[in-house]
Amino acid sequence: MFKPNIKRLKSKKKVNHLIKALQYKNDWNIRISAAASLSEIGWEPNGEDGIFYLIALKEWTKLIKIGAPAVEPLILVLQDQDSFPLHCETIKVLGAIKDKRAVEPLLNALRDCKMHLREEVVRALGQIGDKAVVKPLISMLRNEDAITFRCETIRALGSTKDKRAVEPLINVLQQESRKPRFDTNMNIIMEVIIALGKIKDERAITHLVSLYNVNTDYLNKKIQNALFTINTELSNFYSAILNSDENRLLEIDNGFDLAVEALYHKNNWVRRQAIWALMIIKDYRAVEQIKKELNDIDLIVVSYAIYALGEIGDDRAVTPLIDMLLNKDFSSCNDWNSSTFAEHRCSPRAEAAVALGKIKDKRAYEALITVFEENGCDCLIEKSAWALSELSNKSAIHALKSAKNHTNNPRAVKKAIDKLEKIKCYPR
Repeated sequence: MFKPNIKRLKSKKKVNHLIKALQYKNDWNIRISAAASLSEIGWEPNGEDGIFYLIALKEWTKLIKIGAPAVEPLILVLQDQDSFPLHCETIKVLGAIKDKRAVEPLLNALRDCKMHLREEVVRALGQIGDKAVVKPLISMLRNEDAITFRCETIRALGSTKDKRAVEPLINVLQQESRKPRFDTNMNIIMEVIIALGKIKDERAITHLVSLYNVNTDYLNKKIQNALFTINTELSNFYSAILNSDENRLLEIDNGFDLAVEALYHKNNWVRRQAIWALMIIKDYRAVEQIKKELNDIDLIVVSYAIYALGEIGDDRAVTPLIDMLLNKDFSSCNDWNSSTFAEHRCSPRAEAAVALGKIKDKRAYEALITVFEENGCDCLIEKSAWALSELSNKSAIHALKSAKNHTNNPRAVKKAIDKLEKIKCYPR
């Protein structure tokens, strides 16, 4: 087709020739001029010609409303290199229409486009969500380094909801997590979390939970949303324990076994919350499981295990708690910088004293007296004094009076003495 003289065609009102000019391939400006001329003449667009007319006038919203009939003309525009200025919006419209006929042309464009258009293509492929895009997108995720392009690719894979994307996405998550904190890209991590939530595969759960309380509260919310979307017994369990949602936890039939499994999770926060779950479930088997956590490498987990054993109040915990109380390898409370537990901010030794006081087993008496003899830190003395008062053994009064002179807070010790002095001793 020779280059049409739009001005002349317009003056002679050569409508058919102007309509043909809407598909002129060598100069997109010719199409724009032809469409403008047809509009001025008063031509009413219809059929495929009408679609080319709307493309030339960049009526993208109208094209989206037309939908499927507009796909083939839009593909022709996308495949025409001379129409490059129209490609970005053309890609967006094809994505919005979500017709599978556009997948292959978009994949072809992905191999040839400049970077900013490649991101638009990936976004459009994600909107279409066809299974055919999964393998090419996985390949690009593995081979591309540009952050924005990787984020779009992750988003698109999530939109497909195809389970083939789960392992590659988990790999990305692990790669980012292994980086030094300041090198980790939080946008990529966030996009992977969202994508895994959309795909709804249980393989993602433990990896999602591994990131909980590691970064920001905003990321925690994204993890919670993903767990809620996955919506299986396992995801509901983790959602319950991470939120300390007692009612939701007790609704889970397999809660005890899931809590025991969570005790072996690599995330310290998850292990602590697994202990909380066992404490809430109140299964007789929980004590033996929680006792094992007294050897955890993380002292926060150890302290919460002690706290939980005190709350449960089972005498099977007395001997290991005494061992914790007498373990001088733990730093003093003055040097202890744990997170705030339900009652205390103390070292494991002071936590053990409180737990023994709650259990009220007389076997703890000698160990608590021993603590006073070593003149330990004030917090340990105060908690041990309270525990002795809970044992209701008046013979501890002498040791308490001696300890009162060696603490910066004698009021707490005096309170324990007063409590013991009020106990009535009945003759045998």
